[in-house]
Amino acid sequence: MSGYAYFVGGVLPYIAVAVFVIGMAYRFKVWFTTKQPGKMYLNTSQEPTLVKGVLAEAVFFPSLFRGDRVLWAMAWFFHATLALVFVGHFRVVTALADSMMLSMGMTAEQIAEMSSTSGGVAGVLLLATGILLFVRRLTIPRVREISGMPDFFALLLLIAIITTGNAMRFGAHFDLSVTREWAASLLAFSAPQVPQNDMFLLHALLAFTLFMTIPFSKILHFGGIFFTQALIKRS
Repeated sequence: MSGYAYFVGGVLPYIAVAVFVIGMAYRFKVWFTTKQPGKMYLNTSQEPTLVKGVLAEAVFFPSLFRGDRVLWAMAWFFHATLALVFVGHFRVVTALADSMMLSMGMTAEQIAEMSSTSGGVAGVLLLATGILLFVRRLTIPRVREISGMPDFFALLLLIAIITTGNAMRFGAHFDLSVTREWAASLLAFSAPQVPQNDMFLLHALLAFTLFMTIPFSKILHFGGIFFTQALIKRS
């Protein structure tokens, strides 16, 4: 095993998790210690209307829909597809999803075919939507004015991750058992069973890099939205 492969598959995952946890702890501390104009409730028994409104904003982006319907369509589709891709990645690192579908009567061939079709379609559509969002940042003056280098970096990094993921699915594909053995070795803190696949290593390197930047970038809006929207809806 090369030093590069050992670092990306055996060391970087632990570094990425540590950076993410510490960064998120810092963010939560800032959110909870910042003075609020009013007490914020996230308990449905106390503020059912508030919680319903915050959840609706987080899932359906109604404010964005009222302001820019074209952007809403691209952003909602991008986020929804990205969420499905993340769910699909659980099958990459564990056989639990396969076991559940087998217990429901599906065959291994049907599961593989469904995963291949849905994953392939999601990957292509996600890449196309990501590129459209990037082009939008470049071509629309009012959007370009409020976009900084971190915004472009995060979007380009995400596009690169999607591209390498598609490359593995459509070209440099390999057995899922390899990634599952790798994930199991990491969870067991044993000698890492790193897949010897250049495209996988590049995909993992990019993904862990993005993971570490989340607490310090605008990508964290998926968490901060619950705080900001609660304040807005109480004002």
